[in-house]
Amino acid sequence: MNARCELEVGVTRRRFDGTPATETFAAILFIGPAPIEIERARDAVESLSAYEGDKFVLYLIDDDLCGRRLGEQIAPELVRQNRVVQILNPRKGRGCGWGPGTAAALLAALGHIADHQDTGFAVKLDTDSLVINRFAEKVAAKFRACPQAGVLGTYQFSPAKMKDRTSTPALEKLLRQFTVWRRTPAGGVAVQMAFWGKYKRMRNVLRQAILNGYRLGEHCAGGGYAVSRACIRALRTQGLLDDPVLWLQVPLGDDPLLGLLCSAAGFQLERFDAEGEPFAVRHRGLPDTPERLIERGHSIVHSVKDHAQQREEWLRSFFREHRKRTAPWMVGSQSFSQ
Repeated sequence: MNARCELEVGVTRRRFDGTPATETFAAILFIGPAPIEIERARDAVESLSAYEGDKFVLYLIDDDLCGRRLGEQIAPELVRQNRVVQILNPRKGRGCGWGPGTAAALLAALGHIADHQDTGFAVKLDTDSLVINRFAEKVAAKFRACPQAGVLGTYQFSPAKMKDRTSTPALEKLLRQFTVWRRTPAGGVAVQMAFWGKYKRMRNVLRQAILNGYRLGEHCAGGGYAVSRACIRALRTQGLLDDPVLWLQVPLGDDPLLGLLCSAAGFQLERFDAEGEPFAVRHRGLPDTPERLIERGHSIVHSVKDHAQQREEWLRSFFREHRKRTAPWMVGSQSFSQ
């Protein structure tokens, strides 16, 4: 793996028969370079700990070039419990931090999880995601019931509307043997010759996914999704995690790239956002009022950032008061201010 790890741990809870407790999981959080992202992450991790206790190992993927020892700033108690893994984003300042940069971060995290963890699944959150109820047992049960499912979340099929065709044109272009990218996330022009090298590798992955039933652009929204242990192992075994920066010049974020790789590895994307199911994710703003999200039994919500009439500080305060009343592992909380 290309990422440099500042701290490596392997935390595993096992049942009495010695098998892994499948409701344990790795939680992945990407931390952007802005100072406000550390404060947001602190609140997100507090919400996660309040509802899931000690069931998880926390992965903090740092997009700062030099590294900031994020564990001590975001989750010092988890650091003391040896439950934090800190990884520098292998993009090292190249490309777009919010598009392909997140894809590189995800591949680095999944590669480390495949090699060092024995948990039942991984869940990825954004700093503007919050946990508002327990979810680990539901996710683990869903993966057991649907072993063909590789990713669970809010399923989206980008080409359903023309205005949503964000990743599809790039994927269509990757299918060509020869083309020119006039603008790339890494900057400058790129000539794609898929007869050899990285473009051949990417094209072959895409073609395999299509053969497995993949529809261009399908994914589970990036504000919160879960990846099964079986899928992570298959991604590692098939070499799909070997080079986290392979896709850095292609305009794909972590969620559309994961959808592609999941299909290439022989797994499916599954919607898991109906009433009583964990995920309630939308790109901008929340998919419903905070009260109704709680009533509907969702567990992971996105996004609490300012949007339209929605105000981040109020939403974080609302959900913080809610978890003080309902979360089984709630301890002291810290205020959030922009």
